[in-house]
Amino acid sequence: MKKLAFLMMLAFAAPHASAQVELKLGHFGAEDHPAQTAAKQFATNVDKRTGGQVRIKIYPNNQLGNPPEVLEQAILGAIDMSLSGQDQIAKYVPKFDAVSTPFAFKDYAMADKVIDGDFKKWVAKDLEAKGLVYLSAWEWGFREVSNSKRPILTPADMKGLKIRTPPAFAYQAFVEACGGMAQTIGFSELVMAMKTGVVDGQENPIAVIYNLKLYESQKYISMLNYTYSSMTHVVSKKVWNKLTPDQQKIIQEESDSASKLMRHLVRDQEATQIAEMKKLGIRIDTPDLAPFKAAMPPAYEKVKAKVGAKNFDEFMAILKKNGA
Repeated sequence: MKKLAFLMMLAFAAPHASAQVELKLGHFGAEDHPAQTAAKQFATNVDKRTGGQVRIKIYPNNQLGNPPEVLEQAILGAIDMSLSGQDQIAKYVPKFDAVSTPFAFKDYAMADKVIDGDFKKWVAKDLEAKGLVYLSAWEWGFREVSNSKRPILTPADMKGLKIRTPPAFAYQAFVEACGGMAQTIGFSELVMAMKTGVVDGQENPIAVIYNLKLYESQKYISMLNYTYSSMTHVVSKKVWNKLTPDQQKIIQEESDSASKLMRHLVRDQEATQIAEMKKLGIRIDTPDLAPFKAAMPPAYEKVKAKVGAKNFDEFMAILKKNGA
């Protein structure tokens, strides 16, 4: 009887023990962008550490749809994981618009400290209420402004320029506070919009400007570091709850590790990318930020109205606590 019971236990346990899980991870980074390098490390290490029981299949460069669609599918559980922009998540969790408040972060060290710490704690429950588990914040970078018309050294230089932004409320508020005209164009259409002159300029981190070769049509770049943006690594709560505690632990640890790798890659490459663009004749300026910051009160009021006074004040308190 004992032997029969043992065999029956094995029969019921074996399928569970040998079951493999394949998780789809969608993101909008190009195949040669550090996002893909970090995603590959994440997938490789999860596969190795779970003994092949959890495998990650990566879909870069909008292969599963544009960024808002991928996030929506992750919320519904049709896609297992996504690396989604803060601006995309803000549609569901308005607090993510607060983190894009212009000039909130003075440097990368402060951004890391806030986003990995108090900000993550602040928004995690909101994301869970929408069906997502917050794993970690990967890199996108501080956002700069490029254009094809003239150097932007003061807010007045942006006046009248049509500047492409994603459908990101805080980014648009920044452009408008400087006197520019924010034009919403999808990420997948960005390169063509620049080449055809649909707009005069755009704003993105240096890595994006370089990897998409936006400098071919944008000869002026202003290093404004006006807001920090990251790709937020989220997983469907439905999927997460089906994983074992050990699998969850491994995925969390490897997401954190991939986040650190991507930050390292983006930041280390930035100086080289700037130098290479300068060699190509691109003018890259580092203006005095004081006039830009002085122009921001209208943007702050718009962000505060969008996210709610309570959320805005709580985020300002987080910044103050962390060295703002």
